[in-house]
Amino acid sequence: MKRRILTMALAAAMVLSLAACGGKPGNASTSNPGGSSANGSSSSQPGGSSSDASNPDGSQPDASNPDSSQPDASNPDGSQPDASNPSGSGSAGDLQPIPTVTITLNKTDVTLKKAGATFKLRYTAEPDTDGIATFTSSKAEVATVAEDGTVTAVAPGQATITVEYDGAKASCIVRCNWDEPSSGGSSSSGGSSSSGGSSSAPSSKVDLQAFYDTTVGKYEFGFLELADSGLLDQMYAGLTGVSTEQMLVYITMMSMNNGEFGLVQVKDSKDVDTVKAIFQARIDYMVGDGNGPGGAWYPGPTEQWQNNSRVVSNGNYVMMVVHESCDDIVNEFNALF
Repeated sequence: MKRRILTMALAAAMVLSLAACGGKPGNASTSNPGGSSANGSSSSQPGGSSSDASNPDGSQPDASNPDSSQPDASNPDGSQPDASNPSGSGSAGDLQPIPTVTITLNKTDVTLKKAGATFKLRYTAEPDTDGIATFTSSKAEVATVAEDGTVTAVAPGQATITVEYDGAKASCIVRCNWDEPSSGGSSSSGGSSSSGGSSSAPSSKVDLQAFYDTTVGKYEFGFLELADSGLLDQMYAGLTGVSTEQMLVYITMMSMNNGEFGLVQVKDSKDVDTVKAIFQARIDYMVGDGNGPGGAWYPGPTEQWQNNSRVVSNGNYVMMVVHESCDDIVNEFNALF
Protein backbone atom coordinates (compact mmCIF):
# COMPACT_ATOMS: atom_id res chain seq x y z
CA MET A 1 0.00 0.00 0.00
CA LYS A 2 2.80 2.35 0.87
CA ARG A 3 4.55 1.61 -2.43
CA ARG A 4 1.44 2.38 -4.33
CA ILE A 5 1.01 5.72 -2.62
CA LEU A 6 4.66 6.60 -3.30
CA THR A 7 4.35 5.70 -6.95
CA MET A 8 1.32 7.96 -7.37
CA ALA A 9 3.10 10.82 -5.61
CA LEU A 10 6.07 10.54 -7.96
CA ALA A 11 3.78 10.55 -10.99
CA ALA A 12 2.00 13.63 -9.72
CA ALA A 13 5.33 15.35 -9.15
CA MET A 14 6.43 14.64 -12.72
CA VAL A 15 3.18 16.08 -14.09
CA LEU A 16 3.63 19.24 -12.05
CA SER A 17 7.22 19.48 -13.20
CA LEU A 18 6.24 19.25 -16.88
CA ALA A 19 3.49 21.84 -16.41
CA ALA A 20 5.96 24.25 -14.85
CA CYS A 21 8.22 23.94 -17.94
CA GLY A 22 5.35 24.97 -20.27
CA GLY A 23 5.18 21.73 -22.14
CA LYS A 24 2.39 19.31 -22.62
CA PRO A 25 3.04 15.70 -22.46
CA GLY A 26 2.89 14.07 -25.84
CA ASN A 27 2.56 17.45 -27.71
CA ALA A 28 5.99 19.13 -27.39
CA SER A 29 7.33 20.92 -30.56
CA THR A 30 11.05 20.62 -31.37
CA SER A 31 10.95 22.71 -34.63
CA ASN A 32 10.71 26.00 -32.74
CA PRO A 33 12.87 25.76 -29.68
CA GLY A 34 12.17 28.41 -27.04
CA GLY A 35 9.11 29.66 -29.00
CA SER A 36 5.41 29.17 -29.17
CA SER A 37 3.47 27.74 -32.08
CA ALA A 38 0.05 28.87 -33.13
CA ASN A 39 -2.32 26.09 -34.30
CA GLY A 40 0.53 23.67 -34.41
CA SER A 41 2.48 25.55 -37.15
CA SER A 42 6.09 26.64 -36.87
CA SER A 43 7.08 30.33 -37.08
CA SER A 44 9.72 31.35 -39.71
CA GLN A 45 10.93 34.29 -37.60
CA PRO A 46 13.52 33.61 -34.95
CA GLY A 47 12.99 35.05 -31.51
CA GLY A 48 9.58 33.64 -31.17
CA SER A 49 7.53 36.47 -32.79
CA SER A 50 5.35 35.76 -35.75
CA SER A 51 3.88 38.36 -38.23
CA ASP A 52 0.90 37.91 -40.47
CA ALA A 53 1.80 38.91 -44.13
CA SER A 54 -1.81 39.88 -44.76
CA ASN A 55 -1.80 42.32 -41.90
CA PRO A 56 1.59 44.16 -41.74
CA ASP A 57 2.39 46.23 -38.71
CA GLY A 58 2.52 50.09 -38.85
CA SER A 59 6.24 50.20 -39.54
CA GLN A 60 5.92 48.53 -42.95
CA PRO A 61 4.41 50.52 -45.93
CA ASP A 62 1.45 49.03 -47.69
CA ALA A 63 2.24 48.70 -51.41
CA SER A 64 -1.40 49.36 -52.20
CA ASN A 65 -1.35 52.64 -50.27
CA PRO A 66 1.97 54.48 -50.96
CA ASP A 67 3.32 56.95 -48.46
CA SER A 68 1.88 60.41 -49.12
CA SER A 69 5.39 61.90 -48.80
CA GLN A 70 6.44 60.29 -52.08
CA PRO A 71 5.42 61.99 -55.39
CA ASP A 72 2.88 60.14 -57.46
CA ALA A 73 4.29 59.67 -60.98
CA SER A 74 0.78 59.88 -62.42
CA ASN A 75 0.21 63.30 -60.88
CA PRO A 76 3.42 65.45 -60.96
CA ASP A 77 3.61 68.16 -58.37
CA GLY A 78 3.90 71.85 -59.25
CA SER A 79 7.70 71.81 -59.09
CA GLN A 80 7.95 69.33 -61.94
CA PRO A 81 7.69 70.72 -65.55
CA ASP A 82 5.03 69.29 -67.79
CA ALA A 83 6.72 67.51 -70.71
CA SER A 84 4.11 68.97 -73.05
CA ASN A 85 5.01 72.51 -71.93
CA PRO A 86 8.73 72.65 -70.96
CA SER A 87 8.83 76.37 -70.24
CA GLY A 88 5.79 76.30 -68.02
CA SER A 89 5.04 79.87 -69.09
CA GLY A 90 3.05 79.32 -72.26
CA SER A 91 2.98 77.53 -75.57
CA ALA A 92 6.39 76.89 -77.13
CA GLY A 93 5.10 78.31 -80.40
CA ASP A 94 4.19 81.65 -78.84
CA LEU A 95 7.77 83.01 -78.95
CA GLN A 96 9.28 83.48 -82.40
CA PRO A 97 12.76 84.95 -83.09
CA ILE A 98 12.65 88.44 -84.59
CA PRO A 99 14.65 88.50 -87.87
CA THR A 100 17.41 91.10 -88.06
CA VAL A 101 17.48 93.02 -91.34
CA THR A 102 20.64 94.57 -92.76
CA ILE A 103 20.84 96.78 -95.83
CA THR A 104 23.78 97.69 -98.04
CA LEU A 105 24.01 100.51 -100.57
CA ASN A 106 25.64 100.62 -103.97
CA LYS A 107 27.41 103.84 -102.90
CA THR A 108 28.29 105.33 -99.53
CA ASP A 109 30.09 108.48 -100.75
CA VAL A 110 29.32 110.28 -104.00
CA THR A 111 30.47 113.58 -105.49
CA LEU A 112 28.24 115.54 -107.88
CA LYS A 113 29.96 118.21 -109.95
CA LYS A 114 27.12 120.38 -111.19
CA ALA A 115 23.63 121.50 -110.28
CA GLY A 116 21.09 119.06 -111.64
CA ALA A 117 23.54 116.13 -111.75
CA THR A 118 21.92 112.91 -110.55
CA PHE A 119 22.68 109.39 -109.54
CA LYS A 120 20.50 106.54 -108.31
CA LEU A 121 21.08 105.16 -104.83
CA ARG A 122 20.25 101.46 -104.72
CA TYR A 123 19.96 99.18 -101.72
CA THR A 124 20.01 95.45 -101.01
CA ALA A 125 18.14 94.05 -97.98
CA GLU A 126 19.03 90.79 -96.25
CA PRO A 127 16.69 89.12 -95.60
CA ASP A 128 14.21 90.64 -98.03
CA THR A 129 11.03 91.11 -96.01
CA ASP A 130 9.04 92.69 -98.87
CA GLY A 131 9.13 96.00 -97.02
CA ILE A 132 9.20 99.47 -98.56
CA ALA A 133 12.34 101.60 -98.36
CA THR A 134 12.17 105.29 -97.54
CA PHE A 135 14.80 107.81 -98.64
CA THR A 136 15.44 111.09 -96.82
CA SER A 137 17.95 113.92 -97.26
CA SER A 138 19.49 115.75 -94.33
CA LYS A 139 19.79 118.93 -96.45
CA ALA A 140 17.28 119.19 -99.26
CA GLU A 141 18.77 122.58 -100.16
CA VAL A 142 22.01 120.75 -101.11
CA ALA A 143 20.70 117.48 -102.54
CA THR A 144 17.23 116.03 -102.90
CA VAL A 145 16.23 112.38 -103.14
CA ALA A 146 13.16 110.89 -104.81
CA GLU A 147 11.11 107.89 -103.67
CA ASP A 148 13.02 105.63 -106.08
CA GLY A 149 16.42 106.70 -104.68
CA THR A 150 17.37 109.20 -107.41
CA VAL A 151 19.59 111.88 -105.86
CA THR A 152 19.79 115.32 -107.50
CA ALA A 153 22.40 117.99 -106.77
CA VAL A 154 20.95 121.40 -105.90
CA ALA A 155 23.73 123.59 -104.49
CA PRO A 156 27.33 123.28 -103.28
CA GLY A 157 27.59 121.59 -99.90
CA GLN A 158 27.24 118.19 -98.29
CA ALA A 159 24.13 116.18 -97.48
CA THR A 160 23.48 112.74 -96.07
CA ILE A 161 20.96 110.50 -97.77
CA THR A 162 19.49 107.94 -95.37
CA VAL A 163 17.71 104.77 -96.45
CA GLU A 164 15.43 103.04 -93.95
CA TYR A 165 14.05 99.57 -94.55
CA ASP A 166 12.11 97.52 -92.00
CA GLY A 167 13.86 99.20 -89.07
CA ALA A 168 17.37 99.05 -90.57
CA LYS A 169 19.19 102.16 -91.78
CA ALA A 170 22.13 102.97 -94.05
CA SER A 171 23.53 106.29 -95.25
CA CYS A 172 25.36 107.78 -98.21
CA ILE A 173 27.25 111.07 -98.13
CA VAL A 174 26.59 113.30 -101.14
CA ARG A 175 29.15 116.02 -101.85
CA CYS A 176 28.06 118.73 -104.24
CA ASN A 177 31.25 120.46 -105.35
CA TRP A 178 31.52 122.99 -108.16
CA ASP A 179 32.60 126.57 -108.57
CA GLU A 180 29.84 129.13 -108.36
CA PRO A 181 29.87 131.46 -111.38
CA SER A 182 31.71 134.70 -110.67
CA SER A 183 29.69 137.92 -110.72
CA GLY A 184 32.22 139.98 -112.66
CA GLY A 185 33.93 139.47 -116.00
CA SER A 186 33.73 136.47 -118.26
CA SER A 187 35.99 133.53 -118.70
CA SER A 188 36.30 130.96 -121.39
CA SER A 189 34.99 127.52 -120.52
CA GLY A 190 37.55 126.14 -122.95
CA GLY A 191 37.54 122.83 -124.73
CA SER A 192 35.90 121.54 -127.86
CA SER A 193 34.32 118.31 -128.90
CA SER A 194 36.25 117.83 -132.12
CA SER A 195 37.21 114.23 -132.80
CA GLY A 196 40.86 115.07 -133.28
CA GLY A 197 41.22 116.81 -129.91
CA SER A 198 42.22 120.33 -129.11
CA SER A 199 45.51 121.87 -128.03
CA SER A 200 43.69 123.80 -125.29
CA ALA A 201 42.31 121.86 -122.35
CA PRO A 202 39.31 123.02 -120.33
CA SER A 203 40.11 125.78 -117.85
CA SER A 204 39.05 123.67 -114.81
CA LYS A 205 39.99 120.10 -114.15
CA VAL A 206 37.18 117.60 -114.49
CA ASP A 207 37.01 114.90 -111.80
CA LEU A 208 36.72 111.72 -113.86
CA GLN A 209 36.20 109.54 -110.79
CA ALA A 210 33.23 111.63 -109.73
CA PHE A 211 31.77 111.41 -113.25
CA TYR A 212 32.21 107.64 -113.23
CA ASP A 213 30.51 107.31 -109.82
CA THR A 214 27.61 109.46 -110.96
CA THR A 215 27.17 107.52 -114.20
CA VAL A 216 27.20 104.02 -112.72
CA GLY A 217 24.85 105.25 -110.00
CA LYS A 218 22.39 106.46 -112.58
CA TYR A 219 22.71 103.70 -115.19
CA GLU A 220 22.72 99.98 -114.56
CA PHE A 221 26.08 98.46 -115.47
CA GLY A 222 27.28 94.91 -115.08
CA PHE A 223 30.08 93.91 -112.72
CA LEU A 224 32.98 96.28 -113.34
CA GLU A 225 36.41 96.46 -111.73
CA LEU A 226 39.22 98.95 -112.09
CA ALA A 227 41.93 97.48 -114.32
CA ASP A 228 45.51 97.48 -113.06
CA SER A 229 48.53 97.92 -115.32
CA GLY A 230 48.75 94.19 -116.01
CA LEU A 231 45.16 93.96 -117.23
CA LEU A 232 45.52 97.16 -119.23
CA ASP A 233 48.53 95.74 -121.08
CA GLN A 234 46.47 92.65 -121.96
CA MET A 235 43.24 94.36 -123.01
CA TYR A 236 44.27 97.91 -123.92
CA ALA A 237 47.76 97.46 -125.31
CA GLY A 238 49.79 100.68 -125.36
CA LEU A 239 47.60 102.62 -122.90
CA THR A 240 50.02 102.39 -119.97
CA GLY A 241 52.69 103.98 -122.17
CA VAL A 242 50.70 107.21 -122.58
CA SER A 243 51.43 110.06 -120.17
CA THR A 244 48.16 110.86 -118.39
CA GLU A 245 46.77 113.09 -115.66
CA GLN A 246 43.88 110.75 -114.90
CA MET A 247 43.15 107.25 -116.14
CA LEU A 248 40.21 105.08 -115.12
CA VAL A 249 39.40 101.97 -117.13
CA TYR A 250 36.74 99.70 -115.67
CA ILE A 251 36.54 96.25 -117.24
CA THR A 252 34.39 93.14 -117.05
CA MET A 253 36.18 89.87 -116.27
CA MET A 254 33.07 87.75 -116.81
CA SER A 255 32.48 85.76 -119.98
CA MET A 256 29.16 87.57 -120.58
CA ASN A 257 30.84 90.94 -121.18
CA ASN A 258 28.09 93.47 -121.84
CA GLY A 259 30.14 96.61 -121.46
CA GLU A 260 33.15 98.53 -120.16
CA PHE A 261 33.91 102.12 -119.26
CA GLY A 262 37.13 104.07 -119.90
CA LEU A 263 38.01 107.67 -118.95
CA VAL A 264 41.41 109.27 -119.62
CA GLN A 265 42.89 112.75 -119.34
CA VAL A 266 46.18 113.00 -121.25
CA LYS A 267 48.94 115.45 -120.40
CA ASP A 268 49.67 116.27 -124.03
CA SER A 269 46.86 116.84 -126.51
CA LYS A 270 48.78 114.99 -129.23
CA ASP A 271 48.09 111.76 -127.32
CA VAL A 272 44.32 112.14 -127.61
CA ASP A 273 44.20 110.32 -130.95
CA THR A 274 46.46 107.57 -129.58
CA VAL A 275 44.10 106.89 -126.70
CA LYS A 276 41.07 106.93 -128.99
CA ALA A 277 42.75 104.42 -131.31
CA ILE A 278 43.49 102.09 -128.36
CA PHE A 279 39.87 102.29 -127.23
CA GLN A 280 38.62 101.60 -130.75
CA ALA A 281 40.94 98.61 -131.08
CA ARG A 282 39.35 97.14 -127.96
CA ILE A 283 35.89 97.54 -129.46
CA ASP A 284 36.95 95.98 -132.78
CA TYR A 285 38.43 92.97 -130.97
CA MET A 286 35.29 92.40 -128.93
CA VAL A 287 33.04 92.63 -132.02
CA GLY A 288 35.26 90.45 -134.23
CA ASP A 289 36.00 90.60 -137.93
CA GLY A 290 33.01 88.55 -139.05
CA ASN A 291 35.03 85.39 -139.72
CA GLY A 292 34.46 84.07 -136.21
CA PRO A 293 33.28 85.16 -132.78
CA GLY A 294 35.04 88.14 -131.32
CA GLY A 295 36.06 88.65 -127.73
CA ALA A 296 32.46 89.21 -126.64
CA TRP A 297 31.73 85.72 -128.03
CA TYR A 298 27.99 85.53 -127.24
CA PRO A 299 25.45 87.09 -129.64
CA GLY A 300 23.95 89.49 -127.08
CA PRO A 301 27.24 90.98 -125.83
CA THR A 302 28.61 91.11 -129.39
CA GLU A 303 25.62 93.17 -130.50
CA GLN A 304 26.11 95.44 -127.49
CA TRP A 305 29.76 96.12 -128.35
CA GLN A 306 28.90 96.64 -132.00
CA ASN A 307 25.90 98.93 -131.68
CA ASN A 308 26.17 100.58 -128.27
CA SER A 309 29.83 101.56 -128.05
CA ARG A 310 31.15 105.12 -128.33
CA VAL A 311 34.61 106.75 -128.26
CA VAL A 312 34.58 110.54 -127.84
CA SER A 313 36.95 113.29 -126.76
CA ASN A 314 36.67 116.78 -125.35
CA GLY A 315 39.88 118.73 -125.04
CA ASN A 316 42.44 116.41 -123.44
CA TYR A 317 39.72 114.09 -122.13
CA VAL A 318 38.75 110.84 -123.84
CA MET A 319 35.90 108.50 -123.00
CA MET A 320 34.97 105.02 -124.19
CA VAL A 321 31.61 103.68 -123.05
CA VAL A 322 29.75 100.49 -123.94
CA HIS A 323 26.18 100.68 -122.69
CA GLU A 324 22.66 100.70 -124.06
CA SER A 325 22.36 104.34 -122.93
CA CYS A 326 25.69 105.27 -124.50
CA ASP A 327 24.36 108.38 -126.28
CA ASP A 328 22.90 109.82 -123.08
CA ILE A 329 26.20 109.18 -121.29
CA VAL A 330 28.10 110.93 -124.12
CA ASN A 331 25.85 113.99 -123.72
CA GLU A 332 26.50 114.07 -119.98
CA PHE A 333 30.23 113.70 -120.57
CA ASN A 334 30.29 116.67 -122.95
CA ALA A 335 28.24 118.70 -120.48
CA LEU A 336 31.16 118.56 -118.06
CA PHE A 337 33.13 121.08 -120.15
